[in-house]
Amino acid sequence: MANHRDEAEKKQGLAGPRRAFLQVLAGAGAGAAAAGVGLSVLESQKAEAAEIPPPLAESSGAVLIRMQQDLERALTSGRTPSWVMVVDTRKCVGCDACTVACKAEVPTGPGGFNRRVIQKELPIGPRPYRVFKPVNCLQCDDPPCAKAVPAGMIRKRADGIVEFDSVSLAGGYALAAAKACPWGLIHIDRGATYTMNTPAPQPYETRAFEEYGRTFRRGPQNYELQDRARKCTFCAHRLERGELPACVTTCLGSAMYFGDISDRSSLVYQITQGRRIFRGHENLGVKPRVIYFEESMPGAVHVDCQACHSR
Repeated sequence: MANHRDEAEKKQGLAGPRRAFLQVLAGAGAGAAAAGVGLSVLESQKAEAAEIPPPLAESSGAVLIRMQQDLERALTSGRTPSWVMVVDTRKCVGCDACTVACKAEVPTGPGGFNRRVIQKELPIGPRPYRVFKPVNCLQCDDPPCAKAVPAGMIRKRADGIVEFDSVSLAGGYALAAAKACPWGLIHIDRGATYTMNTPAPQPYETRAFEEYGRTFRRGPQNYELQDRARKCTFCAHRLERGELPACVTTCLGSAMYFGDISDRSSLVYQITQGRRIFRGHENLGVKPRVIYFEESMPGAVHVDCQACHSR
């Protein structure tokens, strides 16, 4: 594989510092294996040596239909599903459609987010090399935030979602939970709105929304989530009525997949088999339920995930 990479670099005109930099990046994660979530996602030596799988070629509509069918089967199976989200960053174009959809589904106001897209630009060659990475709560099976507050304020649901007690997780406890997240994926809702200090709040900011089975309204008075810790919920309220998470349904590049990993016939189970998966999160022992593929585009220079995560 090294000889193949050398030839590819020669064809692309890679030389000197750029080539050395790429070799460092490629070596940083040469031993990457797979994450353990629900049913173990295993990677064999054969898979490691195999040709890099291309992104799924199905249209976004076909993928959504498949995931919707998987969701309906999980909800009618009579057993508790094991939810996971899979992200193929090769297909993310940084459009932020998922970020907007998340804000529309569950308002957070300025300064807070349940979902965002990180952009990383790497100094490779004469042109910028940019990577986009959608991020949200990893729904850890061993969540650090739960260890930072009294028992019961944060609980791990049987379906894998980490659920916050919106009543008690406030003030100092909310700050402790937010501080405990290694990736800063918990925010404190200060109740601010985008139309503060204007003649009147806009309806989209004060409309009702659901979170953990309760209905809330943002606004200047009697806002129950004021100073509470908040984060992504995998759109649990949508799942309960048979709908996929908002971010997944609006992804223009079909970079995200969602479903029941314990169902071997589901798309999320099948696409994770024999894949290179980023291990930076699970190395902390948190057992994340958001899985990131660590594969480059076929025929493209491979940039290891550690190129950003080790900085």
